[in-house]
Amino acid sequence: FADDFWDKFRNTYITEEDIRGAVKTNNEVRRSLKRLYEVMKHDPVPIKGQDLFKVLYGSTFKFDRKAIPAEVNALADKVEKEDEGKMLEKMPRILVSGCPVGGATEKVIRAIEDNGGVVVTYENCNGAKSIDKLVDEENPDIYDALARRYLNIGCSVMTPNPNRLDL
Repeated sequence: FADDFWDKFRNTYITEEDIRGAVKTNNEVRRSLKRLYEVMKHDPVPIKGQDLFKVLYGSTFKFDRKAIPAEVNALADKVEKEDEGKMLEKMPRILVSGCPVGGATEKVIRAIEDNGGVVVTYENCNGAKSIDKLVDEENPDIYDALARRYLNIGCSVMTPNPNRLDL
């Protein structure tokens, strides 16, 4: 098994066309997640922040990247349609900021929402900054486009950081 795997791995070539296809796919993923993310603009909100976080964070573990936009858009449609008129009760709206990720973020969300608040946005590594900027698909140099997208993320551990303030 191991020899077959490594032979296949060593003989796999990634072309610029493959990279461009992945960029398009991941831009679509970002657009769909941003659309879902924006349901939290409602006040009161239609879903708990913990549910939103599960989708945002969970999408990073899905291998079939091309399936994500349709699934997330369907979820956004469902939330918008089903929850029309039956939003959650009005609660203090909280922004989670900084760089907690994974389990640490879940503990923070749970503490907030168990105590009467609702997390409406995440300005951490799994939230808005990871989906806000797209890779420029029209850039003739796809590697420059990728570098620009990732170097312009408003990371909370970088300073000075005007991109974070813009976000």
